[in-house]
Amino acid sequence: MDRIFYPNGVAVIGASDRPDNLGANIVANLLEFDYRGDIYAVGLREGQVHGIPILTSVEALPDGVDLAVILTPAATVPDLMEACGKKGIRRAVIESGGFSEFSEEGRELEEQVCEAASRWGMRFVGPNCISVVNMENGLCLPFVPFERRSFKRGPVSVLAQSGGISITYLLMLSEAGLGVNKVVSIGNKANLDEVDYLSFLLQDPGTEVIILYLESIEEGRRLIELAATSPKPVIVHKTNISRASAEVAFSHTGALANDDVIVTAALRQSRIARAASFSDAVRLAQGFTLPPVRGRNLVVLSRTGGHAVVAADAAEENNFRLMPISEDVLDDVRSLLRADVITLTNPLDLGAIFDFSLYGRIVEKCLNVLDPDAVLVVHTYNSGAETESSHRLAQQLGELARTLYRPVAFCPFAPRSEIELLQREMGYPIFTEVEAAVRALAASRERSARPSRLFPLPPPPNRRPHEIEKLLSRDGVLTTDTALGLCAAYSIPVAEWTVVDSVEGALVAAAGMEYPVVLKALSPDVTHKTDVGGVALNVDGPQMLREAFATLMGHLETRAPDAQVGGVLVQRMLSGGREVILGGKRDPSFGPMIMFGSGGVRAEVFQDIAFRLAPLMRESASEMIAEVRGSRILRGVRGERPADVEAVVEVLLALSRLMVECPEVSEIDVNPLLVFEEGATAVDARAIIKLAALPNT
Repeated sequence: MDRIFYPNGVAVIGASDRPDNLGANIVANLLEFDYRGDIYAVGLREGQVHGIPILTSVEALPDGVDLAVILTPAATVPDLMEACGKKGIRRAVIESGGFSEFSEEGRELEEQVCEAASRWGMRFVGPNCISVVNMENGLCLPFVPFERRSFKRGPVSVLAQSGGISITYLLMLSEAGLGVNKVVSIGNKANLDEVDYLSFLLQDPGTEVIILYLESIEEGRRLIELAATSPKPVIVHKTNISRASAEVAFSHTGALANDDVIVTAALRQSRIARAASFSDAVRLAQGFTLPPVRGRNLVVLSRTGGHAVVAADAAEENNFRLMPISEDVLDDVRSLLRADVITLTNPLDLGAIFDFSLYGRIVEKCLNVLDPDAVLVVHTYNSGAETESSHRLAQQLGELARTLYRPVAFCPFAPRSEIELLQREMGYPIFTEVEAAVRALAASRERSARPSRLFPLPPPPNRRPHEIEKLLSRDGVLTTDTALGLCAAYSIPVAEWTVVDSVEGALVAAAGMEYPVVLKALSPDVTHKTDVGGVALNVDGPQMLREAFATLMGHLETRAPDAQVGGVLVQRMLSGGREVILGGKRDPSFGPMIMFGSGGVRAEVFQDIAFRLAPLMRESASEMIAEVRGSRILRGVRGERPADVEAVVEVLLALSRLMVECPEVSEIDVNPLLVFEEGATAVDARAIIKLAALPNT
């Protein structure tokens, strides 16, 4: 990857002296940004492009060129990659479009490009991308013309799945005063993907914060495992949000596990900040370039009372505590006031102090005496007489943050031109909204205070008990008895049950487990038993059982005449517990996921659910339960005794082990799980087995 971002020489293939030639723009950008290596141009005809001679073949290039940038019609690219390989060029950026994103013929061309790269041991960016920028050495390869003065070098690197968005971030981060270090547009990811680039950026000395713009995540598990172990903050701006499938899902878990729910859960579990928009990503990056926020204690200083109120609301919304101001600090502030006309609380209203240099003194006093986790300074001023002293204040706050290594967020309100000047000059984050500043501080706090809850995904065991192997031996839908048997094999408590094939068998089974009982039809062809009348609840006696059995079988004959019925499950009827739902789903990108949700309709109708990647830590299981609003019923409300939350934690951990050790399980529901004052019991379950998803099958 070094030779992509730090090449000693670059050959631009597809250059000409025509005014509208895009390859010429690449050469111009390299010159504009003072690229430090050698620049070569290759085209169809001899000539010059911005003073660089045009060679008419790759073979005419000198030896030792590290990087080829190809911008020619798609059909010519495979042969050009072959020529580069023969010439000894081992890295390329393919900016041309017209490949797999365009047509089936384009997909075949892309495969030819990959074959040529494989033959010669080449790695390449793209195709179909705007390319690479490295502000450290002036490597600027986009095919649109740039002006160097519009961009600023800084600590943030951007990895984007869209070329246009990579440029948007380049501009926005520069305008915000942060600047960028490296930018790469990854295009079709035919050779190098987001994991490859992220691996490089996490080790790159010039990169301190990373923004990833992604429309799809194919290697989700690898991506988050890599980011979770990184000391560098990672921000993900994920778009293209949709349901994983338009089809009706088999299980509640499958229905609830749309792409965005999974992505959000995975990012949160691995301490990756998720941005809601371009501006949100920039403000998060600003927050991460400050010293880390370690806790909830916040001190706010404001020049106006109104802005102080806005800051107080934002602090509460982001779970900050406006800590009390000690008398020592208040005495110091009082001594600086012209008149005792305001009440000194937190937020501190400094409107009666007109010497802005004293603001810095007060901030320093707060940091040293109160030891807050963060300080927010909201400062309004007019251009003109107050400009110079306001700039000195910004510099003073930046110096305090650096020397004391404490997060001090500065949010000035002034004419737009003034704010832009501050952002260009300070080399320190300048926030333009109070809410944005507090949001950024909160993201820093979450990253600092919340450890990663992500275990690496282990390989499935080589051997499993024969009982489990037998349960998972066939593709398709598991009937309730088999699904409950699988749960029991993983130590999930299940309600007592027996499978019968006649009403006489049902009578014997019910007598053995005592009434009342439940009857459930067993059929792999019936996904939702209640929809076809395949369940009879609270059957309380032999006569009632005979009637319920006959009714149940009659419903199946009329409502599901083609269903294959494998018997009837007779189960002890449990009552008194509090209902919750648990589930597992195997996501194609992130792997096994575990779900917890409110019982009844709340999980699906109100999306009252929580997801985590398996394998679960105990802390993650507890967090999942606390995250679901409906879980309050487990802790006891209106005089009820609390239910056994720890029993639910144990079931979640058991379900996690099941999903990790049984890659055949595509989806599973435990619904409902009844939670009692002591213990929890699964009364129904269903699952899908997909043997075709296993390796080497």
